Amino acid sequence: MGYISRLTSRRPMEKGYRLCSSCSQSFVVAGLVFMAFQAGRQMEKTWRPLDYPFVMPALSTGISTTSPPQQLCLDLQLDDDTEHRILPSPTETDKCLLYSQPSLYIQTVMTFAVGTPNQLRCHFHSFCTKYLKYDENLRKYGNDWPPFGYTMVGKVRLENFRASIEEVDRNGIKGAIIEMGVWRGGAMIVAAAVTRQAGSNRDLYLFDAFETIPGYGRFKNFLENSMEEVQGNFDLFGLNGPNVHFVKGLFKDTIPSWKKGTPIAVLRVDGNFYDSYQDAMYYMYEDIPIGGIVIFDDVMSHPTVRQFWKDFKSAQNLPEDLNRIDKHSAWFRKRAQTKIDQSKKQPPRDVNT
Repeated sequence: MGYISRLTSRRPMEKGYRLCSSCSQSFVVAGLVFMAFQAGRQMEKTWRPLDYPFVMPALSTGISTTSPPQQLCLDLQLDDDTEHRILPSPTETDKCLLYSQPSLYIQTVMTFAVGTPNQLRCHFHSFCTKYLKYDENLRKYGNDWPPFGYTMVGKVRLENFRASIEEVDRNGIKGAIIEMGVWRGGAMIVAAAVTRQAGSNRDLYLFDAFETIPGYGRFKNFLENSMEEVQGNFDLFGLNGPNVHFVKGLFKDTIPSWKKGTPIAVLRVDGNFYDSYQDAMYYMYEDIPIGGIVIFDDVMSHPTVRQFWKDFKSAQNLPEDLNRIDKHSAWFRKRAQTKIDQSKKQPPRDVNT
């Protein structure tokens, strides 16, 4: 059947294709383009007119070479208005993540991770059983749900994650890349692509319940994914491997098994709940070295998560401040090694009760 074989189990694209893990990056690019057109043909059956073209990433960059970083930082959002953005100076090391032009390979993986324009966007009130025309501004800031994408974080947050990984590589910060709360695995699929292109041997850990949790409600069919499905998504991109680790269960049950002293270069938490963030930070924060990066996916849009950060920062006397990425998320670079006072941990208040 050649390098691409039809998946036998249901995936986000319904009729997907598996890319071989040994293929060249140029082949993966071609395979992903083919998959997008297949998805577009399927979508045409349920939504017309398809009056905009499939967007192919610019061909000006090399297939497998990401350009050296420019002296240009990723911008930050000032308040709830997505138009109010600032560009930090490279000298503001607590605020600046340097931008590098991605290779065609990385750009293509990112494009399909967030969902392509011809795959449309979810009609929210139909619980994603119907679709609406793609809106670039919504997808840019992660303010829609991609029916056939692999991450909901949008383009700006995904670029932040890529830049964070490249930053710790550039600065020689040792440790794993961890995401807690992964949905279909798209952000970590991009992380796997970035580390593979860099020739890095970093371990990647995906922590998730991989089942329905309270709060999914009528969105259950869209939001829940089994561990096997997410592993299949990594197979689809040819990015599964011995350095990719899937950890199934609620954070309160799985995080205590984390081997203390194992360094964490980038920790990305997408937990939605006070208890989820508390579990992650109380168990793992000490293992992040100075210069490591922490990303909170929903700290700006979830009041309970914001409250956790205020409580944790105050209780542990942390010097770091959040840098806002968009309406939902923020990041910071660890500045000081802190011994976490476990006695300050709060009683369960939401998902762990």
